[in-house]
Amino acid sequence: MMKLYQVEWCPYCARVRARMTDLVLTYINVNVPRNKADRTELREISGQTGVPTLVDGDVIIADDDDAIVEYLDRKYGKR
Repeated sequence: MMKLYQVEWCPYCARVRARMTDLVLTYINVNVPRNKADRTELREISGQTGVPTLVDGDVIIADDDDAIVEYLDRKYGKR
């Protein structure tokens, strides 16, 4: 199951969520704390604290909405 680590107020996260909705993808939405120092789960998974971060199996794309959207389109866009 894909996981998207994000915050509601982030426009880059909103872009990724919109693309996932367009592609009708099922995923777990993980809202991370506002304070980056408190994002321990995200740091353990990806080695950093920036959002959006996508985890799809062994694929981790951290803090890069362009790369996430490109990945989603490439992997899930031709259903």
